[in-house]
Amino acid sequence: MGSKVTIYTQVYNTKQYLEQCISSVLSQTYTNFEYIIVDNGCTDGSSEIISRYAAKDRRIRVIRFEKNQYYPRLKIMEEYATGKYHTTLDSDDWWEPNYLERILEFAEKNNLDLAVTGTMQYIEVRNDSKIMRKLEQPVVLTQKQFAQNYPVFWTFPSTVWATIRRAELVHIVDYAPAIGHAYGSDTMEMLQYIKQCSRIGIDNSVLYHYRIHPKGVTYQYNPRRFDANIAYYEQIKEFLELHQTFDPPKQEWLKRVHLSSMAATLGLLRDAQVTAEEKLTECARIVEHPLTAVALTNDCEEREQWFSVMWEIVFSILAGGERTNIEKLDTVLRRLAPKCCGAVQTGNSELFAKEAGLCDALKRDSWDQMVCQLMDLIVQKRYSKQYDLGQMLGGLIPPKTPLEGVTDTRFFREYADVCMLVLGESYSAALEQMTGLLLEEKKLYDAERFLELYLSLSALEEQIPAFLFGKTRLAWLYLRQNRREECKSMVDELTEMGLYNEELTELHQALEEQS
Repeated sequence: MGSKVTIYTQVYNTKQYLEQCISSVLSQTYTNFEYIIVDNGCTDGSSEIISRYAAKDRRIRVIRFEKNQYYPRLKIMEEYATGKYHTTLDSDDWWEPNYLERILEFAEKNNLDLAVTGTMQYIEVRNDSKIMRKLEQPVVLTQKQFAQNYPVFWTFPSTVWATIRRAELVHIVDYAPAIGHAYGSDTMEMLQYIKQCSRIGIDNSVLYHYRIHPKGVTYQYNPRRFDANIAYYEQIKEFLELHQTFDPPKQEWLKRVHLSSMAATLGLLRDAQVTAEEKLTECARIVEHPLTAVALTNDCEEREQWFSVMWEIVFSILAGGERTNIEKLDTVLRRLAPKCCGAVQTGNSELFAKEAGLCDALKRDSWDQMVCQLMDLIVQKRYSKQYDLGQMLGGLIPPKTPLEGVTDTRFFREYADVCMLVLGESYSAALEQMTGLLLEEKKLYDAERFLELYLSLSALEEQIPAFLFGKTRLAWLYLRQNRREECKSMVDELTEMGLYNEELTELHQALEEQS
């Protein structure tokens, strides 16, 4: 009859799929097997189906728990399995009739410690099947060869199912690093097992049917999933380093894998029924992790996917208009839009949901577009009562530039053309416009700030006449405001600079008259 195989299926409330699963085992062309079915506290009628099949076939051994709980498959198999080989079938999946016959023959013919078959993916919502993984020709690899070619073959033994494993090795492996993770535990378990394998084979058959449905554990959000993403990355890295094959190409490949894993986690977070604050907290945790920064150095399709899903979460939070932790929001935005994140502040987040131009500028991290959009809103006096647009624009101004610290909405509106020239670093043109305004002798809004900006620009452009002109105008302003000491200090400074003209003489006289 050949070597005995122990099959393991754990069941929790999969009644609608269970008959197809169990029937696919009992109809196998290879019959020398025992079938361990774990009833993990089922409440939907699955228990009755299991009992009915067990009564008909003595190869089935049922283990029941009163409540759904985490109970390691490995511990159960170690206690109850008697087969030379182990294999696993999920309770919502099924096998081709020759699954055991083909994979066992492949394993024994090639003296394999691990044999793997291809997989057909069944997408339940579309009632559609497609090949998930398949080789054109079977391959047999040593452990080192497998590590050297890991990016090519890694998806095949990345799950416990669709594999057959030698029992004597299963029982000596240290699985501790793989246990308890919310995602990727199969891959991590298989890596631990593979470390004990001498020969690994991947057949070119497609004998396992993997069902995708919304209630599957893989497609449910778990707050510990990102931690699993990290462990997933670290354990693959450790395996490759063990074989001294973690070279630059594999490093870049693993970054892509990690970005893809994170994007999947973010997708589940996006759709999860949790609060905006919880989503924001998790996003902040993800962007702050050092490995995220490392992975994002790879300019790849997976990186774009990561950004896309992260933005979907952020914009859903902004559109919700809920009061959120601005520090956490800033943490996320500094990663997504380092140039434009300063515009998003407490109480204005919903504005980005209202204004498509602002939203687009933020997503593209286009500083120029963001500045223009905000300035347009300021000039048009839109949202002036609801939001501090000047504060938002001020949040975009780089440090140690002429407009640093300016947040006054009216100042930006009154001198919009000047400010746009300054923001565009056209300092000479801005200075020329400001000189014209000063020569018109009109009353200026916030004249002191205007003149301070004028002096900054004239100094940057090394326009000495303009600088002296601005200093003189500022001195007159101080005098009119009865700020005599500041006026005197500036007059003394102008005198020391060698300025001598009629206007300075008038300033001296005006100061003497006030004394």
